[in-house]
Amino acid sequence: MLLGLLAAVVAAGAPTPPADTAALRLPALPAQGAELLGHWRYYPADSAVFARPGYDDRRWLAAAPTVDGVAGPLRRPGIGWLRLHWQAGPALAERRLYLLIAQSAATEVYLNGQLVQRLGTLSAQPGRVRAYSQTLAPVVLPPLAAGPQVLAVRLALPAVAFWLPNPTYLPPVFRARLLAPEQLASWQQRRYSLLLADAVSAGALLLLGLLHLTFFYYSPAQRANLYFALFALSASVPQVLTYSLLPTVSNTAITGQLAWQGVLRFCLALTGYLWAVRALYALLGRAPGWWFRALCGALGVALVLWFSFSNVVGQLSLAAVFLIGLLEPVRLTVQGWHQGRRGIGFVALGFAGALGSLLFAAGLRIYYYYHHIADSAIVLDNLVQLLLTLSPALGISLFLAYEFALDARLLQAKLGEVEHLSAQTLRQEQEKQALLATQNDTLEQQVAARTAEVLAQRNSLARALTELRATQGQLIQREKMASLGELTAGIAHEIQNPLNFVNNFAEVSAELLADLKAELAGGSPAEAQALADDLTTNLLKIKDHGGRASGIVRGMLEHSRTSTGERAPTDVNALCDEYLRLAYHGLRAKDKSFNATLETDFAPSLPVVEAVAGDLGRVLLNLLTNAFYAVQQRQLAGADPGYAPTVSVRTRQLDGRVQVEVRDNGSGIPEAIRPKVFQPFFTTKPAGEGTGLGLSLSYDIITQGHGGTLTVESEANAGTTFTLQLPLAAPGQP
Repeated sequence: MLLGLLAAVVAAGAPTPPADTAALRLPALPAQGAELLGHWRYYPADSAVFARPGYDDRRWLAAAPTVDGVAGPLRRPGIGWLRLHWQAGPALAERRLYLLIAQSAATEVYLNGQLVQRLGTLSAQPGRVRAYSQTLAPVVLPPLAAGPQVLAVRLALPAVAFWLPNPTYLPPVFRARLLAPEQLASWQQRRYSLLLADAVSAGALLLLGLLHLTFFYYSPAQRANLYFALFALSASVPQVLTYSLLPTVSNTAITGQLAWQGVLRFCLALTGYLWAVRALYALLGRAPGWWFRALCGALGVALVLWFSFSNVVGQLSLAAVFLIGLLEPVRLTVQGWHQGRRGIGFVALGFAGALGSLLFAAGLRIYYYYHHIADSAIVLDNLVQLLLTLSPALGISLFLAYEFALDARLLQAKLGEVEHLSAQTLRQEQEKQALLATQNDTLEQQVAARTAEVLAQRNSLARALTELRATQGQLIQREKMASLGELTAGIAHEIQNPLNFVNNFAEVSAELLADLKAELAGGSPAEAQALADDLTTNLLKIKDHGGRASGIVRGMLEHSRTSTGERAPTDVNALCDEYLRLAYHGLRAKDKSFNATLETDFAPSLPVVEAVAGDLGRVLLNLLTNAFYAVQQRQLAGADPGYAPTVSVRTRQLDGRVQVEVRDNGSGIPEAIRPKVFQPFFTTKPAGEGTGLGLSLSYDIITQGHGGTLTVESEANAGTTFTLQLPLAAPGQP
């Protein structure tokens, strides 16, 4: 830690060597080419004469364009000129040389007064300047003659908000390297190798991040995978940005974009470090305490100082916080080691590699600075990016993989135990099967004996079932006879009226015949003719009432005979009217004092229904008989002095159906027993007055025999309504 702090202090606080303005001598090119660092002169004005080789620039300012800070003279807006005098040796004469330029400005490059290359767009207005950096594509110089050379550069900076005092993340104002053809190929290969290394590092971190993010998706309880994924993704973004800048840097890189992308890369790298520490907390099952929060706050303050000061304060504060922050992973690792946490050595090696790379990079910075090695920035960037980011990532990833392997090994052991237990269970099961086989033989003998008993009981049950069916048939026949009795009583009353007419007219006709004989004997033909006419009228009336009685008897016979089940067109209105009167007179035959109001509301032009008239008549007779019984019982109760028994029948045509409503104003059906009214053998009448099969048979006739519906609605002390619906066409017909 002390070595790292010392390296940061020395590297940041060492004074910048003054620029050498004497002529640069290049008898031959070094192995890596000649980087034109010093010997530059600068003048903040614009004139075409500044490009001439013989112009006297001895009064110009000495400048170092590769290290000039934000506040330096080269960072001022406007157009200025750089001039470099150098001596080419005989080895460089007549050779094709290349100038590799990296810059954050727009420039015109002149060699010995001749315009060689224009890079970007120059303008006296900074807002119109377009910077151009050409780090991989070289500028081809014209053939040289041995002797003095003058390299003049007309330079303009774009309008970029250089408000960051620390120029670390800004490209150099102007940086040039002189290369031979063979050196150019080697240099470009090296640059592409470094970019490829960045791409490989970014790809590895990105894959690690996505892999552990997938682990977290399938196992959210292990939050260490989430924190490590964030660490790996944060660490991979800087390399991705560096790799993605390759086309931009090779063409039109704007200084402000490069600066902000550099700041973003550095901030993301530090954020990834914090995620790595947070992942370590989760791995060891510890909650981040005050030390972690203090580390985050101190790192934020150090970043502000780093971006605000270009001197030793900012660099020293950031290095101190970062080095002290490494104590927390060390402390957590040591605690995990003392707790015997498996695989903690991988994490220790990862953070140790990061610490070693940081200290090694700081030492290299000192060495390169004092020895003026040109490639120091490239080497340092790759060391920090590869070792500082990949070491903790690989350490934590190996730790998680080791835990996964141990869990898999433990699971394998558990599976072995399960297989052992399964084999033991299988042996026990086989023993049980043998025991069950023995018991099965005994059981079969017991079953044979029990079967004989069951067969005997079955014969007894068969006889009981036969008797039950006979009883059920008798009950159904009794219900039919009860219905027939009600019908017969009504029919007897209906037949009595025409018979009275027949008897009366027969007596009158006998008297008329006696009078007719007397008139004929007395010789009065006119009177005899009148009596004969009256006698004819009486005989016609006797025939009419006899036919009426015959029709009533015929209807009774149709009702009493067994139904053939054949459907025929049936007039529902006529059927309702007939059975309403028959049911009413049937009840009056039993109770002469009973009177009720009969209301009918028959739909005119009601179409006929394909139905079995006898069965449908039984249903209507049953519903009407129940309705008259309900109003009779309420009248006999005497609870309502002004009560008037009323039974109404209403017919309507609905959508493809005929509806019949039978309504009474009796006491109603209690809600508790309403769902049971269509159940067989259920009745509310006293013993001996009902079989409980009337509504059940009616429900079966309507729903099963005719494909209709039969429902009931009732309200206490308001009455009951039975609704019957029949399809106009028989089932299976259109």
